[in-house]
Amino acid sequence: MTLKLSLANILNRSIMKSIKKSRKLKPKYRRIFIITFILIASLIAIPILMGDHSSSQAREVGKVSVERYKDLNAKHLKHAKANGIKPFNTDDDVLEGVNELMKEGQLERLENSRYYVVDHLTHSHPYLTPETIELIDLIGERFHDKLKENNLEKFHFKITSVLRTKESQKRLSRSNINASSDSSHLYGTTFDISWKNLIKKGWFGKQTIIAHGPAIRLLSQTIGELKKEGKLVVVTEYKEACFHITIADN
Repeated sequence: MTLKLSLANILNRSIMKSIKKSRKLKPKYRRIFIITFILIASLIAIPILMGDHSSSQAREVGKVSVERYKDLNAKHLKHAKANGIKPFNTDDDVLEGVNELMKEGQLERLENSRYYVVDHLTHSHPYLTPETIELIDLIGERFHDKLKENNLEKFHFKITSVLRTKESQKRLSRSNINASSDSSHLYGTTFDISWKNLIKKGWFGKQTIIAHGPAIRLLSQTIGELKKEGKLVVVTEYKEACFHITIADN
């Protein structure tokens, strides 16, 4: 609240100064100057005055229910080792070597898209093999098709974990029983999609977190269909509330 008031005071003073300066201009230019300044100031101020860009409290719509997928770690590792990169030992190794792998076409950076949002990553790095990113896009495309078929608004799913190093995997295994020492996340072929909630994007970058049961059910079904087609393997994790997915070697 204090930040909002301070910002309002700053904008008010800036507008008053600009109006005083504009008095030196000819009347027709003065009006254009004032209108332009106010428009620019508004575009800067509105997102801040609206508050945080994301809501920490998820809004609930219906009951969240997902399929129980059971592809175990050995199956994930089989496909990861067949399709992935040589694992990085440390986080520093990623910083030093990722650009070379990107030049060689072995890795690509995972960015927010029209289908999904990349979460704040604490134990992983936003890089995957090009084929794995194509798979995520395919999940997103089919998910949005299902939303449209069911007359639901568009939602973005959230990617919560991607490429890990042996170092970060070791740290994570201390607090997460699902994080084995040899994980498919080490190979750039595996990603986690949250099934706890979805993201609704609004004006000025505002993001609303919604636990939308019917939409999450459609996301679960989409992943199941691609599993049946042999495009991925997946296990439903309940402690982390995510789908742990690895691209399959067709």
